[in-house]
Amino acid sequence: MRLSIEVLKKIESELGEFDISQVMGGTNDMYLRFGYWNQINTGKLSEILGTAIIVEEDSDYDDDCGHKYMYRLFDTIFYNKTKLNELY
Repeated sequence: MRLSIEVLKKIESELGEFDISQVMGGTNDMYLRFGYWNQINTGKLSEILGTAIIVEEDSDYDDDCGHKYMYRLFDTIFYNKTKLNELY
């Protein structure tokens, strides 16, 4: 999965400041976090990224902060294989 600087700039201009990180342990998925774990329009992010990348919204609830949202990114080539492995 590759993201060009042009795509990253478009994400920032349309959805706001964000960080790119990777889940440590387990699947090591790459994810985007907007602001301080803000919720964004997942459809808009998917539209910007195109059909080669699947976006999944994920959130955790924190008693102090409320919901904290992140957006996991999956390459469509490996997505179905990953989901099947989670089932078994």
